[in-house]
Amino acid sequence: MSILINDLLGAIMLQICSGKLFQNGIEYRNNLRGVIYTNLKLFGDQKIETQAGVMLSTSSLGASTAIVYELEELVESTGNPDQPGILVSSGVDPYISDFSAILSFALNCTASTNYELTNRLISDQIGLSTLSKPKDVVKRVFDKKIICQSNDIEYLISFTNHLIGLERKVFLGVMRAIRTYVTAMHRIADDLELAYTLLVASLESITQDFDNHEITWKDYDEKKRKMIDLALAEASESTSNKVKEALIKGEYASIARRFNSFSIKHVKSSFYRDEAIGVINPISKLDLPKALSNAYKARSSYVHNLQKLPTLLVNTVSYSDTCRIRNSTWLTIQGLSRLTRHIITNFVYSHNIVEREEYNYHLERTGTIQAPLAPQYWLNNLRFYEGSGNTKLEGFLSLLAEYELSGGNTKLTDIREMLTAVEGQYHDFKNKDKLPYAALYILFNGVLSDVEKMKNSNRFIQRVEKEFVKPSPEALILNLLFCSTPDWTVEQHYDCLYQYLTARDNKNCFRVPLVYESGMILELAERYRIAGNIDVSLELISLAVENHPGHENLRHFESVFNKETQTINWREIMFSQQDE
Repeated sequence: MSILINDLLGAIMLQICSGKLFQNGIEYRNNLRGVIYTNLKLFGDQKIETQAGVMLSTSSLGASTAIVYELEELVESTGNPDQPGILVSSGVDPYISDFSAILSFALNCTASTNYELTNRLISDQIGLSTLSKPKDVVKRVFDKKIICQSNDIEYLISFTNHLIGLERKVFLGVMRAIRTYVTAMHRIADDLELAYTLLVASLESITQDFDNHEITWKDYDEKKRKMIDLALAEASESTSNKVKEALIKGEYASIARRFNSFSIKHVKSSFYRDEAIGVINPISKLDLPKALSNAYKARSSYVHNLQKLPTLLVNTVSYSDTCRIRNSTWLTIQGLSRLTRHIITNFVYSHNIVEREEYNYHLERTGTIQAPLAPQYWLNNLRFYEGSGNTKLEGFLSLLAEYELSGGNTKLTDIREMLTAVEGQYHDFKNKDKLPYAALYILFNGVLSDVEKMKNSNRFIQRVEKEFVKPSPEALILNLLFCSTPDWTVEQHYDCLYQYLTARDNKNCFRVPLVYESGMILELAERYRIAGNIDVSLELISLAVENHPGHENLRHFESVFNKETQTINWREIMFSQQDE
């Protein structure tokens, strides 16, 4: 089910708006307008038209940082004139935000919809922790004024149109990388380590999605590889290859190695030639592999240990692309940002434009998410599939807990139609579904009055109730809700409870509501109290409290509990607030 929320952050909308993904006609055309604040200067009546929108200069005679952004938003129809779409417009925000990122990336400038951010970045303000002005760390990006030349306009139009024309999957990957790159540049103002890490992350993101890497035996950890090769030395070649193939299938290739390979693959010779003219200490082709490894190490050191960048890296010659640290070449933030723009740009142009594409973009629109339906809407459906027993049992337990916590002010869903089908198909169910469906059947009929119970309930329950003699999570919840002490030893009860708590989030398992989960723990605590094992009883009460931190009465019970005489009645503890 799709619901709308006021969330303008996650969606990447520019390509959708172009109409290339539409399968039906256009229902709405909306003329949107916003303001971008940038250090890029347009003059006169300059109008820059791209497939992602139009930029116009303002008429201010002063030192304005504002430019106007316009876009015709296209909204696809449903193809059914009697069924209008759910969105009339997404507003300008998601479009202008992404266009600002593209503008920043393509023309190596500062652009944002936030006036304060742009003004701070291009000011002479020194960062609190960096003790540097952003404009002293990287060239051009944070200059007070960047004159937009005719070649800048041509490049922006070419790059933007090619980007919009990419296959949707590639476009999304590139936009994530560009967003991360721009965020990295913004962080230069206050955290050089984070900025450096994000620059690496912008390349790392497209590496993992698009490097098409297939792991080989050489990618396997070198130390492990040598030991395995030694162990297989006397095995036949066929056996040796089979063992290696099995190990490779379960191995994840080093992302650092993939990062290096992908980056080097997308560096053109022009990076070392025309683009290196005027660059201070540009990286050489032979030094690049080691410099990339150093960059990835710096990223990992920050992510895992918050280690600062080497001092020489942030205090080297202004605008230098590289520096030497302990006989090794490192990329500075200036050098890494130049390299990152080059690689992402080449990656964009390495993919062909797709004029039309069949792609279901509807859940990628701004403010649209997919959320699970509440149990009352699907509990009674007659669709049985592997694992559905646990799903439906968990769903009904959530409704039952809600019913009890509300003091009977909510309604329980009538699932007699579905349970009638269970009666007839029970023998066809997989073993993993039989127990939860049987528990659900017993539980539902157990909460009904005698008049309301299902016609064949006694016969069916007699058929399946023997399955709950042995310890199981299903038996735990049934015994709890029917106030029955199971005929298990206290140790078996303890093991069963912890088996449930350990596996409750695993596939083909179910999770009961907190109020019942704490109830199961308290029920076992009472058994230990009766048996005279007060220490374990107190441990279980403590576990119940910490498992349900928001339950005030449970915390109060723990604080006043008289371990010598007081009975542990889970219902009185868990529902007393509702009974008062």
